[in-house]
Amino acid sequence: MKIIHRTTLKMDEGKRQVLEKLGIKVGVPSKGIKYAGRKMGAGLVTFEITESHPSWPYLKSLIVQWDAVDIVWTEFSDSELKKAHYLRMQPGWHHGYPQPEDDFGYLNLSYDLTSYCSSCGIGAHQINPFRMKGEPRWGKRHILQLNWIYDEFFVLPQVWERVFRPFGISYIPVLHHRTGKKLNTVVQLDIKLIASSKLQLANHPYEICKVCKRKKYLPFVKGKFPSFTGALPDAHAVKTQEYFGSGAEAFREIVISSALFHEITAHKIKGAKFEPLEE
Repeated sequence: MKIIHRTTLKMDEGKRQVLEKLGIKVGVPSKGIKYAGRKMGAGLVTFEITESHPSWPYLKSLIVQWDAVDIVWTEFSDSELKKAHYLRMQPGWHHGYPQPEDDFGYLNLSYDLTSYCSSCGIGAHQINPFRMKGEPRWGKRHILQLNWIYDEFFVLPQVWERVFRPFGISYIPVLHHRTGKKLNTVVQLDIKLIASSKLQLANHPYEICKVCKRKKYLPFVKGKFPSFTGALPDAHAVKTQEYFGSGAEAFREIVISSALFHEITAHKIKGAKFEPLEE
């Protein structure tokens, strides 16, 4: 397991000297550090560093002091993924927007908003198929998420047939927004089952909505995903009881079984990434 930080900051000579003393020569890859590029004309530089790097403890404080942008994620080895009993399924990319996207009009078309809170985003319940502008441009990928829709996955129909259907996962058609006809190269995985057990999130930060008073946890980005407090239902894909996100964004995480994960990897399905749950 590697915890990685992509740090972006406005560089000056003083910062450059401090970083070089820590063994970080911006623009020169080294062990535990990857130079990721420069935004020309803005004086910004970006590099990636793992928390296992000896300079990380001090650099962590500098990131705060310099008000740098810090994006963090975790990478797992193939062995760690294969040994996991359950895994969080996450998008490897986002493609397009639900339609109509102007003024978030898709909300009224695709959801029952009876329990929805526009302040925190909790409570929308899907009742109609999503709409897209047209057939997705898949390239070499097979799974996608739409922007703004972080708890639903979309796949090629043949991928659903070969990989997900044998595990009891049905599908919802996706409609062409202008005509209302079903699209031919994409379907939505129909994952409605909510986990019967809560996640072990006692120390994880959360927000309480000032309007609806419901709880939402901040996105989980470091280490293994928390385990459940009890047994899961006899299903290969479930959504968490808990909502995650910040601001007006809210979504449930999707957890799949090891059997489904192994089937996805056996078919070399691309477009998603996975994280083990704590045992």
